Amino acid sequence: MSTAITQPFEPEQIPQFQAGHYSVQFATNEAQIAKAQALRYRVFYQENQGKPTDEMVRLGREIDEWDDVAYHIVVTDQNANDAVVGTLRLVSNYCLLPSQTFYTEKAFKLNKLRGKYDRILELSRYCIDPAGRSGVILMLIWKYAMKFIIDNHYQLMLGCASFHGTDISKHREILTYLYQNNLAPDEHMPEPIVPNAVAINNFHNHPAPWDHAKKAVPTLLRGYLKLGAKISDTAIIDPQFNTVFVCIYVDANDMLRDSHTLVPR
Repeated sequence: MSTAITQPFEPEQIPQFQAGHYSVQFATNEAQIAKAQALRYRVFYQENQGKPTDEMVRLGREIDEWDDVAYHIVVTDQNANDAVVGTLRLVSNYCLLPSQTFYTEKAFKLNKLRGKYDRILELSRYCIDPAGRSGVILMLIWKYAMKFIIDNHYQLMLGCASFHGTDISKHREILTYLYQNNLAPDEHMPEPIVPNAVAINNFHNHPAPWDHAKKAVPTLLRGYLKLGAKISDTAIIDPQFNTVFVCIYVDANDMLRDSHTLVPR
């Protein structure tokens, strides 16, 4: 599978950021993309016990059709021969190939959002090496992504918010909290198109205080919630990645109204 960078649209250039021995930038060659894919493989399949394809096992990399059209944010560690220790993939609707949809649209129909927004950016495949999860790497990825979104005037950011494990009952509290506090309005609701979807309303049955629910919130999702994120009213059980996930989106206007929250805490 080729990993050539073939986007037809030239974004505003974002300078490299640094914090100590870490630096963040877009991958500039196939070797850096391959390192990001190898990190994804280790985290999603070896650590989180997903189910890779035979090709992924052979290559030792997590790959799919969107890698060829994506911008790959990579954090490298100068103390480890510039190893890629964090990554986040950005896919612009301007860069999708003819008839190609977003990765999120494998599970959700997004016509209502596509009808409102012209400049859309999907965020996916976020992961950090287990040895670097103290916060610096996430901060670099988040700041870089937010600068790209703001400088290129994207109106909507979207993706999937995932929770480890396919037993949806174990995610009842956080899904209940999100349903009660961050539900998308009907006119913009992502609609599930896969059979392994569960309506959150069918199993949420009690108020979920944030003090309890936040224990199950991945750090990156906390950042989205601070920016006014909205979620789908259904969750998808995903055995490939050993997760349960919801569709999540953020209107950039909501984000910019409270710009001091651009760095998650």
